[in-house]
Amino acid sequence: MIGTVTLNPCVDRTCQLKNLEIGGMNRIVSDRRDVSGKGINVSLALTQNDVAVRSCGFIYKGGKEFFLSELERFGICFEGIEVEGQLRENLKLWDCVSNVTTEVNQSGNPVGPDKWEDFKAFFGTFVEGLDMVVLAGSVPKGIDKSAYAQLLAIANEKGIPCILDAEGELLYRGLEQKPFLIKPNLYEFNITFGHEGSEIPSIVAKARQIISEGKCTYICITLGKDGALMVGQEGAWFSPSAKVDVKCTQGAGDSIVSGVCKAYFEGKGPDQMLRYGVAMAGGTLSLDGTLMCTKKEFDRVLVDSTVEKLDY
Repeated sequence: MIGTVTLNPCVDRTCQLKNLEIGGMNRIVSDRRDVSGKGINVSLALTQNDVAVRSCGFIYKGGKEFFLSELERFGICFEGIEVEGQLRENLKLWDCVSNVTTEVNQSGNPVGPDKWEDFKAFFGTFVEGLDMVVLAGSVPKGIDKSAYAQLLAIANEKGIPCILDAEGELLYRGLEQKPFLIKPNLYEFNITFGHEGSEIPSIVAKARQIISEGKCTYICITLGKDGALMVGQEGAWFSPSAKVDVKCTQGAGDSIVSGVCKAYFEGKGPDQMLRYGVAMAGGTLSLDGTLMCTKKEFDRVLVDSTVEKLDY
């Protein structure tokens, strides 16, 4: 079973527009609201692809009923620590002509140190018996940037491998506890590790350096429309983006993580973890709003997904 952690859950309101005009009048073509957050997105994709999941995080009192009932519709029971405040709402403006999404995200209500201590105690029980844990997304105000490092230390004590999908100091501090895999996009990779450029040989060389320093076992770097890379001690692989009719770009990165988890759960190696990830992302890209890849889309896209082992 895979566990996911979403410390700062949200509702994503996705508005589809045509030719977004900054400072002008824009009319909404379609509008939907979905419970979201990076770990929740991973849980949704895995559940819809027949992988057993446990999902946890903070549960805000404001919006609690909608939040939990929406997840229950998809067969997900969200556990965790209840906190004061309103569930945050993020606005996604998707220009379906240019295929570009503009995001306006709330930070969310703060969480105090007492609730963080409660969550860590809960997490120590939550991870027992899991095959893998995904730590993903931002953290609420009031939570220290070492949050994921603290949770990784708890999981490491119990021998549970973790995937860390975060950015900035959350990612950098998390590396102190040597996660199994990290999944930065190219921008996050360059900023976090002081790398410049987008040339694949240079990215692979930098990733190998990070792994050789013992900071993690695998690095999956997403390159947007150009595909994704998987780098480990035993090699490096590249997979081009799936050829699909893109309907929305939200959740593609979280889908990569879902595919990696599915492949790991099935005992696959790093090349297939990458292939599954890109196929899962392709399935999500072909769906509206923040809908996540289903088994039907995954099976369809996987057939044409390829992986190339790099010789540098």
